[in-house]
Amino acid sequence: MGTTSTPGPGPDGDKPAWRAWAREARSAVAGEGLGAAVAGHLLAWDRYLSARALGVYLAFGTEVDLSAVIAHAQAAGKLVAAPRALPDGRLTLHALRPGDALERHRFGQSEPLAGAPVVAPADLDLVLVPGLAFDERGHRLGYGRGYYDRLLPLLRPGAAAVGVTPSALVVPALPAEAHDSRVTHLVTEHGVRAVADGP
Repeated sequence: MGTTSTPGPGPDGDKPAWRAWAREARSAVAGEGLGAAVAGHLLAWDRYLSARALGVYLAFGTEVDLSAVIAHAQAAGKLVAAPRALPDGRLTLHALRPGDALERHRFGQSEPLAGAPVVAPADLDLVLVPGLAFDERGHRLGYGRGYYDRLLPLLRPGAAAVGVTPSALVVPALPAEAHDSRVTHLVTEHGVRAVADGP
C-alpha cells in the first residue's frame, strides 16, 4: 500500500490541522467501491477467517462502510460487537445480531441499544477501527475524544487492531502523544498489512 501523494500539513502540523486536511481528503475518495474493496480483502484474510469474535464500527459519514463484513461475520456465526460511546469518554461493546434495533448517538453515529449484551474487549480476536487518517507506524488520527485510545489497550495480547482507511489517508507520520494507542494492521482498498515497527 502506498502513502498519499498529498503530504497533508507536514511534520509541524498539529492535530486540528491534520483533521481538517483528513476530512477533506476522505470526502474526495469516499464511495461504495471503497467499502466493497476493503471488505473483499478482510473477508479473505486469514486472521478474519479464524476469528471467533470481532469488534466492528457502524460507519458514519464518509467512514468506510463495513456492512458487508458485518453481514458475513453474522452469517458465519461469529460474535460481532459494536460500540456505544459513553459520556465519560469510554466505549462499551455490545453484541450485534441480525435485525437488532439501533439508536442514534447525539454525535450522529448509530449504536446498539443500551440493553444489548455487553462484550468484553479482551474477548475479541480482532477489532476494526475507524479513523480520519493513519500513519505507517499505526498511529491513528481520531476525532479528538479519545474513545479508541481507551479501548485498544483493553484488547488481549495478540488480538489484531485493524485501522480501516482509504490508502489516500495513510501518511508517513502523524502527530502522536504518549497516550495515543496504535493499531497493529491497516486495511485499505489495496489490502491488509501489518504496520511498521517503531516508536
